[in-house]
Amino acid sequence: MEIIYKKRFVKELVKLPAKIQSGVKDVLDKLKKADSLEASGVDYKLMEGQRKGQSYYRIRVGSYRIGIEYVKPDIIVVMIASRGDVYKIFPPQ
Repeated sequence: MEIIYKKRFVKELVKLPAKIQSGVKDVLDKLKKADSLEASGVDYKLMEGQRKGQSYYRIRVGSYRIGIEYVKPDIIVVMIASRGDVYKIFPPQ
């Protein structure tokens, strides 16, 4: 599965603590090796409040959440934010 990174995600990731960056790297490695999001073994959940036809998910990494768009078979990594903030700004409206 191919993973596409948005600039916003890379900018936000650099600002995070090393422990969280390491956890994100582990999650992204699992996603690269997997055939699908379902088979990856990561803690993911469909985001609520999206329009029909959209496929935004969040992946849990400690107290942070990675916001992704799953366009089979590829994943677009949109953003990462703390647990309290991600639900206010993701998915994009």
